[in-house]
Amino acid sequence: MPPHIGQDKDALLAVLAQAGLTDITQIQPLADGLSNHNYHIETPTAHYVLRENADAADSFCSREQELFYWRHLAKAKLAPELLWVSGDQRYYLSQFIFAQSLPSLPIASPFAPLMEDIEGRANLLTEKRIAARGIDTLEQLKVQREPTMASGYQELSQQNLSLQNLNWNELSWKDLESQCSAATFCLGETLIEAWLQSHADIKLAADQQAWYQSERLVLLEALTPNRAHSLLLQLLQRLREQATGPYHISITEQWQEYHGQLLAFAAVDMGEAWQSRLAQLLSIQTQILDWTATLADCLVAPQFCHRDLNPHNLLLKDNQLYCIDFEYATASHPLCELAVVLATHQLTPAQRYLLVRQYLAEHPGLTSDAIKAIPAAIEMYWVFAVYWALLMAAHTRGERQQEYFDWFDHFWPLISHTS
Repeated sequence: MPPHIGQDKDALLAVLAQAGLTDITQIQPLADGLSNHNYHIETPTAHYVLRENADAADSFCSREQELFYWRHLAKAKLAPELLWVSGDQRYYLSQFIFAQSLPSLPIASPFAPLMEDIEGRANLLTEKRIAARGIDTLEQLKVQREPTMASGYQELSQQNLSLQNLNWNELSWKDLESQCSAATFCLGETLIEAWLQSHADIKLAADQQAWYQSERLVLLEALTPNRAHSLLLQLLQRLREQATGPYHISITEQWQEYHGQLLAFAAVDMGEAWQSRLAQLLSIQTQILDWTATLADCLVAPQFCHRDLNPHNLLLKDNQLYCIDFEYATASHPLCELAVVLATHQLTPAQRYLLVRQYLAEHPGLTSDAIKAIPAAIEMYWVFAVYWALLMAAHTRGERQQEYFDWFDHFWPLISHTS
């Protein structure tokens, strides 16, 4: 739930006065983060965001590190400008970005059966023609492919499913919030690969295979419900170009740090609800070791990582995504960034397929077979989520503690090999 201003209004006005803002016309709670509170501040001439940091979150991040990366990303025009920080680093005042909407078809759009139906028949006809005539050159393949596709899109027109007639929605970026497990990701990969497999028997030279693969990716691109994957790719590519700075932590080190904190709390009486969830975490330590080892094996070099690029931490403006909340920003494993996006955004299997391959293409920080480690990266994202929930519960009491237990229970089924 968003924070209530009520009796806190005078305290907030006092904080804003310290920041140099006195002519306040409105204080409006924004959608609350899982840890911190945010407020939209309006004056006669400008708009701002005031963030109040939760005390419990201090155990997860260095405020100096957070502010270092925030300022760096703001300078790179990838984050709102940070305008003021209170002396105790409890309050941040920043630029307010008026986010725009994302034009989008419903995820379960007519394109889903269309891809299976029209393209399935088109591919079958193509294969029959290839089998009957043989393919000698790339141009022959292209000439035979185009009429088949044309007939498919003619059917699209006849079914009155043209782009002009489809019902487009305007989505705020946070409306893309969803949860994707490693198992769901792998299932989507299997479905897309099966769809592409219709071309697997075509024998072409290496350069012709490259063209054909490119053609299929273009087709997938055309059948996506929105540009979310393209905008995310642009952001990911720009973020990985940023300087790593003086801070670094590996996935293994992050797990060890969280695990050590949990064991320290376990030494005191935290109550049955907390201890039972700790026991659940302890039951998957073997899997965690396997996942961290898999990720270590595909790493060439760390890069800058925001590490929390969920839809609530992204703002769309002028066809570009901006980041907010840098509590977990550091240099780390390149698959950290990709895993968060895959795990938390409502993308179709086709969008995930495109995003993964374009992100990994010639990535300097990863081995050539890093795609095999993506399920492990998604697993570790949800592992860190349940660690976070249990650690936050250890720092709180009462109703707020129960909220973190609820988050643990929500995230837990997203991890493989759990009961």
